Amino acid sequence: MSLRAIFRVIDDSVIASLLQRYKQLCMTTASLCFIVLSNTSIAGTLRVGVPTPGQIPFFWQDEAGEYQGIYPDTLRLIAKDLDLTLSFEPLSQARLRRHFEIGEIDIEMGVSANVDDRLELKKVSLFTRPFSVVNEVIIYRPELSFPVFILKDLAGQRVATVRGNTVPDNLIREDFTNEWQIAQRVHRGWNNIGLMKEAVALYYQREENLDYETSLPYASNPVSFRINTRIKEKLSDMNSSIDQLDEQGVLEQLVCKYLCGPTINTQ
Repeated sequence: MSLRAIFRVIDDSVIASLLQRYKQLCMTTASLCFIVLSNTSIAGTLRVGVPTPGQIPFFWQDEAGEYQGIYPDTLRLIAKDLDLTLSFEPLSQARLRRHFEIGEIDIEMGVSANVDDRLELKKVSLFTRPFSVVNEVIIYRPELSFPVFILKDLAGQRVATVRGNTVPDNLIREDFTNEWQIAQRVHRGWNNIGLMKEAVALYYQREENLDYETSLPYASNPVSFRINTRIKEKLSDMNSSIDQLDEQGVLEQLVCKYLCGPTINTQ
């Protein structure tokens, strides 16, 4: 083989190698661009995990697929104040927590900072200052003559409760799937006494015209927004926004929108 032929073979080999490296570089660059664009999109939208099914009046999905309730409305006010974009994503409670742990959910609404979470969830969780309080109350038939204000009054009584909820051992519990069932049963006289959240009890009284009495709260739990450490830089601004909304009385008015009647536009 002549030297010219040898050089031609070498040149062809070098050119082929350079072309292959160029193709690899283009593919790598395209992949990096996709990742950057994806992360930019994710960074611009905060993903809010919403447990299914919903719980009126705290959060639920209306017929148009939009989320309504005290929690999403409060978060929308904060997002509007801070120029944030929200994406509400329905998930089972178990999947919501798993997605939060791996950074696929940024915010969980209405969580107590004192809740006993698994270690993996605690490591990636920060909490805003409380934005609301969830009260637990006793509902009972209006004709009952004894005063029902504290749990010790219910010792030995048959009480309708939500399955899985913690109640004192001295009660005779009768478990049901949700608080709507409890409200209906007490209203119809099928149960004399039930335990449920105050906001839920008042909402059903107003919206469904149910007939029962509601006690003073026997327990109160402040609730916050759980935010992922991935967006920890937003915690201070969210707290400031909650402070401002509280000082202006907007948070109280928002709750009254669902429990007393419309008073403000929260959109």
